[in-house]
Amino acid sequence: MGLVALSSRDPEGDFMFKSVSLMVIAALVLTGCASASASEFAADGSCDGVRVTVNFAGLGQDVSSCVLIGGDAATAKEVLSAAGVSTEGTKAYGDMVLCRVNGVPGKNQQIVISGGEPYVETCQELPAAFAYWGFYLRASGTTDWVFAPEAVTDLLVRHGDSIGLAFSLGGTALKPTD
Repeated sequence: MGLVALSSRDPEGDFMFKSVSLMVIAALVLTGCASASASEFAADGSCDGVRVTVNFAGLGQDVSSCVLIGGDAATAKEVLSAAGVSTEGTKAYGDMVLCRVNGVPGKNQQIVISGGEPYVETCQELPAAFAYWGFYLRASGTTDWVFAPEAVTDLLVRHGDSIGLAFSLGGTALKPTD
């Protein structure tokens, strides 16, 4: 980012005011105006932000969190990050296809499905049909979880929405439970 030099040659101070204003605007644009931060659930269990649910199918500690967002919307990736949830996409598809959430499944972790060969997720291509992460959305005012229509980096969520990740084992698509 280039810095604007301040000059004291302008007796009216207009140049200095304009330069400082431009730097403030540039900083806002570069850092983004949306923000997200973890919050507590209300006493009745409601969330005054975006509810985050992650189910690890016994391979990790499940997550249930409420995240407040600044502004009208934030990306699902920002909300997940504020909830302490990290995601890793595949080499071939990036964040369009998630292969790990909070490091699960581990890079050397063998997944064994009854009657099948041990499987280790490499995150190169699509995960196996019997061991994969599903990314879900439950829009405000609805009760059903649906597969998210966009990747975690692209999906904008708003107050009252819920996002969920669920690890499916054995070929059955599991939905988040909260």
